[in-house]
Amino acid sequence: MIRALLACLVLALGGCAAPVHPEPVSSAVLAVDGEVTIPADLIVTSPRLCAALAVYDLADHDDWGLRATIALTALNGFRTAERVPNCAAGVAAALTQEFSTRRWQAALDAVDAVTSGSYSVSPDACTRATAVAPLSSVVNAESPSAARVHCVIYNLAFVSAAP
Repeated sequence: MIRALLACLVLALGGCAAPVHPEPVSSAVLAVDGEVTIPADLIVTSPRLCAALAVYDLADHDDWGLRATIALTALNGFRTAERVPNCAAGVAAALTQEFSTRRWQAALDAVDAVTSGSYSVSPDACTRATAVAPLSSVVNAESPSAARVHCVIYNLAFVSAAP
């Protein structure tokens, strides 16, 4: 069941990132887990999927507010940078290393909720963040980056990236 779900997700991800005129599939492999093979030339630049990956990777508490804040922060970062980075390697790692369908679905749900406006991140200060950093790295930083912290949830600082 899990392997079938992973295979479907890999196909879905490939479809989201495929060019209009697909090029021949490379025989190079980025990651393999049993029956799941991810091509090394896979490109994933969907804001929804890359923001969901950030939530999947960073939300280590079962907390809807945390997931939604990470999702909004990732989307803010993409808008600020005016691009979505290729997150294929992270997606490949998530799919092949102890993948949790429940966590992935929760991550997608959080991205969808903040994107649609059906969930508003609180406190409002968090809505201005464009990056997430471990709180310890912000507190222990020699630069005045702590002044850019908008909010803290658990051990994560939601900050504005330096201009």
